[in-house]
Formats: sequence, C-alpha cells, structure tokens
Amino acid sequence: MHKILYIISTLKKTGPVNVLYNIVKNLDRTKYEPVILTLSQEPEGSIKQDFQALNIKCQCLNLKGFRGYFEARKIKNAVEKIAPDIIHAHCFRSTLFTALYLKKYKTMATVHCDYDTYFPAFYGKFIGTLMAILMDFSLSQIKNRICVSGLLSDILNNKKYFKFNYINNGIDTERFRPVENKLELRKKLNLPIDKKIFIWVGNIIEGKNPILLIRAIKQQNYDNIFVFCGDGNLYSNIKEQTTNLNNVILTGNVNNIEEYLQASDYFISTSLSEGLPMSVIEAMSCGLPVILSDIEQHKYLFKNNIGLTFKVNSRDDLIMKIEQILNQNYNELSQNAIKTVDENFSSQIMSKSYQQQYLFILKEVL
Repeated sequence: MHKILYIISTLKKTGPVNVLYNIVKNLDRTKYEPVILTLSQEPEGSIKQDFQALNIKCQCLNLKGFRGYFEARKIKNAVEKIAPDIIHAHCFRSTLFTALYLKKYKTMATVHCDYDTYFPAFYGKFIGTLMAILMDFSLSQIKNRICVSGLLSDILNNKKYFKFNYINNGIDTERFRPVENKLELRKKLNLPIDKKIFIWVGNIIEGKNPILLIRAIKQQNYDNIFVFCGDGNLYSNIKEQTTNLNNVILTGNVNNIEEYLQASDYFISTSLSEGLPMSVIEAMSCGLPVILSDIEQHKYLFKNNIGLTFKVNSRDDLIMKIEQILNQNYNELSQNAIKTVDENFSSQIMSKSYQQQYLFILKEVL
C-alpha cells in the first residue's frame, strides 16, 4: 500500500479542489492510501466533509497569514508523521512549500492554470508577478509536473526552461448528467419555468470577468433569465448593479451546483484566463450548450460543436452570440457536449492517469 499525501490550501469548493476530489474518489484503494493536508483553516464553502465521507484522513496545519510561509518546522514535522511515499501539491502555497521544505520526498505538482497570466489577473500585477516568479522556482525543484490539459502543457512548455506533462481534468459524469424533469427541478429551486435560463458559475472575481455579462444584460434587457452561482470580492458590486434587474438571480455559493446546471438551458463563461475550466465541463456533462470567451483554454474544449465563442472581453460580441445560440439546434449541441465530456474529460479517466503517474514515480526508486 502506497501512501499519497495531497497538500492544498483549503478544501473550499473550487476547480482545483474538485479535481482533487475526483482523483481520490476514483483511487484504487487496494494500492493507494490518500491523506490530505490543508494549510489553512477551512472557510465557508468547504467540502471537507465530502472527503471524509470517502474515508480519507484530512489534517490541517492551520497556518495563518504571511507568517505561515516561514513555519518550516511545523510543515516538516506534520509531513514526517504522515510518512508519505509521494507528495502531490495542488496550489501555489503547497507547491512552494514542497519545493522549499520537502525535497527529500518524491514529489509532484499539478498546475491548474497559466500562472503567468492568471496570477496577475487575480492578485494584481505586482503580487501576481511575484507569485509567478516563485511558482517558476518551485516547479523547477519538482521533477514531476502535470498540467490539467494538453493545451496548458503546450503553453507552458513553449516559454519555460523546464518541461510539463499533462492529464486532462475530469469530472464526475454520474453526478453531472441531464435530468428527465427539468421543470420540477426549477420549481424546487424557485426558478422560472417558462424562460430560457443562462447560468454563470465561478468565483465572482476580476479574472472571471462577470461584470462583462452584467453589462450585456443591462444593455439588452433580455427576457431570458441569468443565474450567477458563486461568491467573491465582486459579489457586492454585482448585487448592487442588478438590484433593479428582474432577469438576474444571484445564488451565492451553493452545495447543489449540479441541480442549478441541470435546471438551466445554456452556460456562459466570461473568463479572461483558465487552466481547464471545470465548471464548463460540468455544464457540458449536464447537456448545456456553451457560450465561452475565446481564450485558448476554452477553445480546447471544442472537440465537437458544443456552442459558440465570443471575443474575450467584448460585450457586443457576447450579446450577438447569446442571440445566435437561441437559433441553433439545441439537441445537437447538447448531445455533442455530453459526448465530448464522456470521451475526454471524465473523472475515471483522469484518476486512472494519475495512478499510472504515481506508479511511474514509485518504480523509479524500487
């Protein structure tokens, strides 16, 4: 039995945490024992209980603030007690700590985004650029580097002096599937039953660019309904802007995102940058045609005709694509979306690929 230690900031429901959940849920537990070490106290929206329901040990270092970056002894002691065969890092801090303090272990890191673009967009130019520099250093110290898509590995391999492999992100295709009675689900969620519903899902922050969709909605005064699921530093801004809009629904963070996707008709992502966007793949698996900003990470999903892309950050093009998709063959787009996920982005395929990577790392030292 090989012990795999997964280190991540928290288990708040985000794309990287969903990836981690789907890896460990599908692990061959006759060969691998997963242990999760979080760096900070669990915030609101944590799904720690979901990991514990899989009979996975979850420990927390409870690092606080900037001081936490220098608590090397605390980090080392915790890992030594766990005694892992492999350490698998999943976020900026865990990757940095693994590189700085845990070099004696067999290590790997999953890179969830083009951090040169993502970090400055999400954390500001100065802090984001510094984080990207530190990420470069950290990854240079970790031998096994895995990107969440082939596209992301191509992007990073073209500009870094160290190389990346890739494993496509995957989602739970049993949980995310169309429902037979969408109207009953809408009644349960208190959503309109006689309108087309467009859904936007994610952290409501600058890099996800939700304000662009709000601008489009205000410009056109659509008869359709737009549902925003998520929270973040722009939430109060959006709430204020949409106070008098009857066609916008803000849910905040929800624990039943699959139901909101299943109750909707179309999915919109306005992101400025992504790794491989889990929320988009989850929507596709629920049969939703998509309207996506034309960043390369979104275009990577178009293995089949699943919807439309619009020019990134262009309100006018987004408005046009919302109108166009309503006139396309819905059933064809929906079935293509499901097929694309089943063939390329299922959690079973993803987890099996990670397990093969673990075996490769372990064989190197046998």
